Amino acid sequence: MIAGIIAEYNIFHNGHSYMLQEVKKHADYVVAVMSGSFVQRGDAAIADKWSRARKALINGVDLVLELPVCYALNAAQSFAEGGVNTLSALGVTDMLAFGSESGDIELLWETARAMEKESGDVSEKVRSFLSEGMSYPSALAKAHGKGNLLSSPNNILAVEYIRALMRSGNSMRPFTVRREGANHDGTGTRGDYASASRIRKMLLEGEDASRFVPYSLSDIRGALGYDISRLDSAVIAKLRASSPEEISRVNEMSEGLHNRIVRAAMETDSFAALCEKSKSKRYTMSRIRRAVIASLIGFTKDIYSSAPEYVRVLGMNSSGAKILKMAKKRCFVPIITKAADFKEKSAMFDLDVRATDLHALCAPSASDRIGGKDFTTSPVIVK
Repeated sequence: MIAGIIAEYNIFHNGHSYMLQEVKKHADYVVAVMSGSFVQRGDAAIADKWSRARKALINGVDLVLELPVCYALNAAQSFAEGGVNTLSALGVTDMLAFGSESGDIELLWETARAMEKESGDVSEKVRSFLSEGMSYPSALAKAHGKGNLLSSPNNILAVEYIRALMRSGNSMRPFTVRREGANHDGTGTRGDYASASRIRKMLLEGEDASRFVPYSLSDIRGALGYDISRLDSAVIAKLRASSPEEISRVNEMSEGLHNRIVRAAMETDSFAALCEKSKSKRYTMSRIRRAVIASLIGFTKDIYSSAPEYVRVLGMNSSGAKILKMAKKRCFVPIITKAADFKEKSAMFDLDVRATDLHALCAPSASDRIGGKDFTTSPVIVK
């Protein structure tokens, strides 16, 4: 049995290791679809995608695929849809595993069904709450009367994974592992568990985070420390040089948000200050950050498609190689192991390449800031 996981592994930590151990009690192999250069909260990944794929492979994943940036840098529904459809394209049909604060698969199923059958009254409530200045996640939770469940980020994603499965027609059985240890994006620690955001903060501030990861941090010390602040000038310059029409075409950019961002770009000189000045009750900080990064990398609304145009391999072990060999017989989109061999015309792929090249500029070491890595880096092979 093959289990699919949609992940970021930014950074891979003990909570991820625990989840994989639980999943492998029910599945023989794990295929992870992992965010590449930029992540869903609207930030640069702390390390390049190949370094992160290697840690996932060493700690229990068998095959790592890249989640195209048009899904990775998007709202929960599109993030989930892209991950599920990428697994479907490869031919994974057994199990979709994910973490959740709830750990109650029946409750998550019930909520997903209710949201898929959303009535006109509920839709009107959502619109009403939005008009009052409420963020979309909060409006959704209140309209459905699921405030406790839908106030937790992993629960929201879990529900969206199930909804994506329902729409895709894929027979994968949803399976959830209750989140152990620190809360998602939490600042605290619990035993040997800490959230990825807490660990990233510790690493960037030079603190010892070794007890929270199942490997030696010295192994990837040189690969860590990618920081979006290194793109401050590029972000501001891009927005100031873009026309209102160009900015309006950017993914997740609504008229109200794009006016706030354009105004803020003229009054600030950094990514963080720009996003803070653009903040309002209606738009989550993650959405603002994603929209700003989308503007920089040229992610326009027309690039998004619910159907992935390819499957990109980042790494594998021997079991993953066998899965890939079988998948090549039934995969209905090109499987990319060497980017240079991919000759199809694809705006989705071109966006991934731009994202990789711009993410490289976030690297702490000048030697890692060169472009073209998608065409010079081979998939990670772990024995």
